[in-house]
Order: sequence, then structure tokens, then C-alpha cells
Amino acid sequence: LLHPEFESAEGGWRQGWVEWEAKLARHAPLLGSLGDAVRIGIVRARAPDLLRNHLEVSAASYGADYAAFRIVVDSYLRAHGGGLRQQTLPAVPLEVDVITKGKGKGKGSAARGECFRFRDTGQCKWGDRCKWDHAR
Repeated sequence: LLHPEFESAEGGWRQGWVEWEAKLARHAPLLGSLGDAVRIGIVRARAPDLLRNHLEVSAASYGADYAAFRIVVDSYLRAHGGGLRQQTLPAVPLEVDVITKGKGKGKGSAARGECFRFRDTGQCKWGDRCKWDHAR
């Protein structure tokens, strides 16, 4: 009871949570009363990522009061789907701008930078592979 698996329930996370609460009620004579803070901690630890994030942000609204905590969880589940399997964010492709040649840290003057050797002598040992501009 202290390590429930809400995810394994047929109806999803919410159903697993409801079943866990029913088990706690049935075993209350043996367990005694689990404090609100303990029950909140157990549920938060087993909550899907997005719900857990919501609960962390909303902590001030329920404190250590399990009844208030239950209202916060219920309202979240109603708004985001009661079954609520473990949520993972979809992969989003990154858009990357490709920069063919950037500004050098040398003595360039244009956006690409000017090859001073080519400017001064008309020659550059790197030729077309030079990272600097050979424009005249």
C-alpha cells in the first residue's frame, strides 16, 4: 500500500489512484491513519510527469490537506483526461540555422572576413579552401 502502481490499473492512472484509496480505507484498522502529508507524498511520487509538475506549482493551494489535494488532482484530471497514462512529451525536431562560414576572430573586415595575405600579396597558400574572402 505504501508503494502503489497506479499505472497498472485497467482504467489508467486515475482508476489506479481510486483503487489505492479504497484499499487504504479497507486496511485502515490495520494501518491506522496514514497522515495527509504521507498520502500526498505517495500520490505525488507516483503521479505522471505533467501532473506532478502541476502539483508542485499548486502546492500552496493544498498544503498538507489531503482533501484539498484531492480536489486539485481531480480538477487536473478532468481537464486533461481522466485515464491519464504516463505522459511523455512528443519529440519536436529542432530547427537549426546552418552557417557555412562565420565571422573569424582574426583580422577580418567583411562579414566573412578578408584574407590579408591575399590582399597584400595576391597569393594565399590555402587557395579556395581559405576561410577568408579573396575578393579584390
